[in-house]
Amino acid sequence: MLQVINILPGEQAQMLHTDDGFYPIPRPRAALGAATIWAIDDFTADNGATDIIAGSHLWGDKTPKEADRTPVVMAAGSCVFFLGTLWHGGGANQSDSARLALTAQYCEPWLRPQEAFTLSMTRDTVRAVSEDIRRMLGYSIHPPFIGQVDGMHPKRLLEPGPHPI
Repeated sequence: MLQVINILPGEQAQMLHTDDGFYPIPRPRAALGAATIWAIDDFTADNGATDIIAGSHLWGDKTPKEADRTPVVMAAGSCVFFLGTLWHGGGANQSDSARLALTAQYCEPWLRPQEAFTLSMTRDTVRAVSEDIRRMLGYSIHPPFIGQVDGMHPKRLLEPGPHPI
């Protein structure tokens, strides 16, 4: 999933969460996904920097405490990478300026992602990107069968001509 996140002045802190917590597999376990957050603006403790709970990616059923939040302070252009099992959330913006970021989330190829890019992007748009980007958008299969469309590889949908879907 790819998102732009803009935390405006006066916004409250986001609820702490994990990005792969919606997959019903008990913890502790290996991460099923990962995320990057690219700072478009400087991330400060006052303008809504993403808060993390350090070490929480290793936890079992433990619930984080608000007091354990640590802001990821970084300059514009910086990036933070974390596993989908890490507890985190956007911080409160107590400044006079918005805080803008770009986030990309990835999941194991055998899992259904949060966003169905194969349905939300036009064929012409997908045809214009590299094969690697097409795979990340879902035009791939996880052998032997996961991700097929009508028993066939989904990239056949990018071929010219009408398609039943």
